[in-house]
Amino acid sequence: MTLKARAREKVERAGISNYSFDHDVLVMCGVRYTIAACNCGEADCDGVRLEKDAAAMGRILQ
Repeated sequence: MTLKARAREKVERAGISNYSFDHDVLVMCGVRYTIAACNCGEADCDGVRLEKDAAAMGRILQ
């Protein structure tokens, strides 16, 4: 399963239906999140980590 598919599954499991993807960037409520692999090793980890896209935040502040 790709990271994008895992992110989609994670978002839908959380009950969020208002989201989209811009290439490999997840967009929820106007906030952009980069998708990265998670290697934390926790038993309940789904293997995907979402991080706010700092580059997009910088453009908003300008």
